Amino acid sequence: MGNLKHYYETLKNGDVFFDEYRKSALIMNAVTILHVVFAIFFWATGVTIMGVYNVAIVAAYQGILMLIKKKKTYLAYVLTCIEVVVHAVLATLFVGFSSGFQVYCVAMIAVSCYITFVWECFKKGTRETLLFSLFSMFGYFVCYVLSLYCEPIKPVHEIAQTIMYIVNALFMFIIIFCFMMLLFWDINHRSDRLAAKNSQLDEMSKKDPLTKLYNRRYMNYELNRRMSYLIGEGRLFGLIMADIDNFKNVNDTYGHDAGDDVLIAVANEFTKALRGDDCVCRWGGEEFLVVINGNHQVTSDVAERIRKRVEDLTIDTNGHQLKVTMTFGVSESIPGLRMERLIQIADERLYKGKQDGKNCVVNE
Repeated sequence: MGNLKHYYETLKNGDVFFDEYRKSALIMNAVTILHVVFAIFFWATGVTIMGVYNVAIVAAYQGILMLIKKKKTYLAYVLTCIEVVVHAVLATLFVGFSSGFQVYCVAMIAVSCYITFVWECFKKGTRETLLFSLFSMFGYFVCYVLSLYCEPIKPVHEIAQTIMYIVNALFMFIIIFCFMMLLFWDINHRSDRLAAKNSQLDEMSKKDPLTKLYNRRYMNYELNRRMSYLIGEGRLFGLIMADIDNFKNVNDTYGHDAGDDVLIAVANEFTKALRGDDCVCRWGGEEFLVVINGNHQVTSDVAERIRKRVEDLTIDTNGHQLKVTMTFGVSESIPGLRMERLIQIADERLYKGKQDGKNCVVNE
């Protein structure tokens, strides 16, 4: 039961169990079973030649399965399409149009739409769908023309003929329904995967690959958004420009890998110290920019909290335990003041903090 559930989940998610090979093998096995049913019908009604033919076709489909295993799916489908049409024509010749074997030519149109859309071996798409569909329809009309001008070679009892027509019509509807559902499933699944991939790419475009914080590009968008709220709704915000003290010494002494570990550890402390509506980014190098939703005092308090967390932090890297500090410059949003100027003010106060001995918060 557990394996069945696992198979269902992987099939639903489009994972390895539902790859092109497995789908095509499933189709071929279904067609093989269908020909077994045909063989039983023909043997039961005394049409020995068609019974032998269907047994031979069952064996032939094992060869087609081998083609699929060898990744020759294009050839496998072409042979299958030809076989379905030839079988419909032969069945019409032997037992008549009223037995309904020609309906599989119609079913092949749905199969062609699905397979040429899904299978990677079909590169031309729409044109091949049209060609296979036209070939299938040609087979149907050949069967119809034969019914007008040729009497069945081995006519069967009317009851058996009616039963077989009903069975064939039922199978045709099942085939069309299944392949249309598979087509919708594949379209939806591909759309979901594309949406997930786009979402992932969108997220990657916003994030710094090392620290996983937002990058400068996204922060510029966020700053403009906050400025719009300030102008339109009067929502105050503050900026914190922060820089790791003596970061060059870390790289020079312990190597760039250690420097990366420091950046990651510091970034984590920013994330832990901030609230959900605050935003932090890696502004560049060892410099971070934070947008705080609140007034000047709130922003200064947050900066002091982060400073203390970083000061208390011990970073394990390459067998060494490092201690670092940070200096912070704080500015407050002012209606009418350009964002560039707010950033400049925070940066100037950061620079002042560096000159005053580092490891401090400068808010005025």
